Amino acid sequence: MTIPKVWNLFGSDHLPYRLLLLARMIDRESQKLLDEKFGLSLAEWRLLAIATSIGPCTASEIGVAGEIDRAEISRALRRLEPAGLLTRKPDPNHGKRLIITATPEGLELAERVKTDRRRFFERIMGRLSQEERQQLDQQLLAMAESLSEED
Repeated sequence: MTIPKVWNLFGSDHLPYRLLLLARMIDRESQKLLDEKFGLSLAEWRLLAIATSIGPCTASEIGVAGEIDRAEISRALRRLEPAGLLTRKPDPNHGKRLIITATPEGLELAERVKTDRRRFFERIMGRLSQEERQQLDQQLLAMAESLSEED
């Protein structure tokens, strides 16, 4: 994958734009690898990852946890449920709400994908020292907190 031609469009002082470009590059490569290795779309993986991480939850909780819109969740569920990776059952405390739970097969697949994703992210971060990684993490958090403060 090559660096987008518009990387320098706004100059180095416009880092949020570069973050968007980098995120899209990561998404494209992720989609390709997830499909090739596991037959999953990126949206399906996000849903499965969140559901296996937080446990039984609603689609709304998944959306909030992963910044995922309802339509994307719906499409992913339409593939993951028939594949036997997730189940949806009525919430006994709320008539219309459904609880999404990973099946044993979904949990097993999620662990395999997580292992693969760790290798992928290590490859991306391979040129950064541990100190640089920690600094970058702190800087990204500071930017995210700035956005949160505006809400």
